[in-house]
Amino acid sequence: MDNFRILFLLFTIYSFIGWLTESIFCSVPVGKFINRGFLNGPFCPIYGVGGIAVVSLLSPFEHNVIALYVMGVLITTLIEYITGFALELVFHTKYWDYSDQKFNIQGRICLQNSLLFGVMCVVGMLYVQPLLMRLLLSIPTPVLPFISGGFMVYFICDTVITVHAILQLNGKLSELQQILDEIKERASAATTGKFENLQAAIGNLIDEDTKAYLYSLFEKKDKIETENKLLQRRIIKAFPTMKSIRNNESLQRIKEAIQNKAKGIKRG
Repeated sequence: MDNFRILFLLFTIYSFIGWLTESIFCSVPVGKFINRGFLNGPFCPIYGVGGIAVVSLLSPFEHNVIALYVMGVLITTLIEYITGFALELVFHTKYWDYSDQKFNIQGRICLQNSLLFGVMCVVGMLYVQPLLMRLLLSIPTPVLPFISGGFMVYFICDTVITVHAILQLNGKLSELQQILDEIKERASAATTGKFENLQAAIGNLIDEDTKAYLYSLFEKKDKIETENKLLQRRIIKAFPTMKSIRNNESLQRIKEAIQNKAKGIKRG
């Protein structure tokens, strides 16, 4: 049982190291802090899974740096691809997209990241893992269940909260997309495709009843776009290249509204 607890704490630490690395990597270029990661707290579980997989599978190669690097690249790349595919399948959302990178596969993985992951595996196996094991094995046995149990409760709670926020966001995107599609259908006589211009033009194009209904749709649209809950904004900001497979137009409009609000720009 203690071995499982040690393994779980390794997962926790590698999840934190991954979150810290990702957050620094994404925050420095834009000059502001970005809470990077799927969960709300300072952990990226995909790095925890990757860390455990590397430690468990690559021990036979730890004395062969080249083999360690190559196997590290293959394992971490496979984990990233499977994770991206699974998230798309479950939440109908592409949280990262490497389509603009050279040598990518379906935007889920790219050569540059894979090569960097290989370096992280070598450094992790040769230097980080021995240090972490000494640290974890120094924890008194009676204390170990409380530490691992506390983190396990945290991960369960954060996962439930995050999934709930994502499902709410997906419902919001679906509702907004239905409104956008209906506006297009109702005002198909307009020649412009921009909703802002369309809203100004409908007065001269349609009868009063349709006009009133369209204005009510615009009010609903504006409300959905501008009223974003904290956790939903956090998720959208954490993944700048995030795309919705089913309702990407509505997602992009919400992202634009969040960016404009941050800049103090009011939408017309």
